[in-house]
Amino acid sequence: MPELPEVEEYGRYFTRHALNRTIKRVDVRDERILGIVRKDAFTRRLRGRAFTHVRRHGKHLFVQAGTTWLHLHFGMTGDLLFYRDAAETPRFARVIFDFNDGSHLAFDDMRLFGVVDLIDDPDTFIAEHRLGRDPLDPKFKAADFRKLIAKRRGGIKALLMSQDFVAGLGNLYVDEILYETGIHPRRSAEKIKDLDAIYTTMRKIVRKPNRKLPRDEGELCPKCGGTIKRAVVAGRTTYFCGGHQR
Repeated sequence: MPELPEVEEYGRYFTRHALNRTIKRVDVRDERILGIVRKDAFTRRLRGRAFTHVRRHGKHLFVQAGTTWLHLHFGMTGDLLFYRDAAETPRFARVIFDFNDGSHLAFDDMRLFGVVDLIDDPDTFIAEHRLGRDPLDPKFKAADFRKLIAKRRGGIKALLMSQDFVAGLGNLYVDEILYETGIHPRRSAEKIKDLDAIYTTMRKIVRKPNRKLPRDEGELCPKCGGTIKRAVVAGRTTYFCGGHQR
């Protein structure tokens, strides 16, 4: 499933290709991709408007269109494709936005795990779904992170993956954060002393993903020469170094 860095890229893609283009037509090809809004209301509320502002929070992308906001969640296989030639329409396009200038933007999703919806405003959505702080929010400081940890109990991997704790982190990036900071994924959060290291590493990794953790059990760790181990932690397949992660 796309995590924060991938959704950040989708936001940039949307900004680069679809902002300030007037929507001539909305083609909902598979209504199962829609959230609460129904097809007729979805097309009516967007037709004739232009996308003017993109905002991301965690794994969720929001795009303003007048008084309403488009909400995109990419699930496991959701994708965006901007194109001009109808022959380039992706095979699994579920919703297509046709613009006045003849260009198109498709939400493509082979497995239909994503969501395309309309909401009144992102702040209300974030509050109603109890989403945690976004790691890249400039107002989210190390002191805030320490306070959040102090209120919680349990293993650190499960905590970092909880969307009500911090929004946007998933299995792969949490493994990378713990690998870089030398913390075992099952370690109790309340027993970790250097919380600032987790905070700093988290923000660094989601800004510039650069995966270093080998994901083959038995492989040697490039940091310490230890053995890479595989386990199920917080219900997810987890890779970690049996040497330096403690």
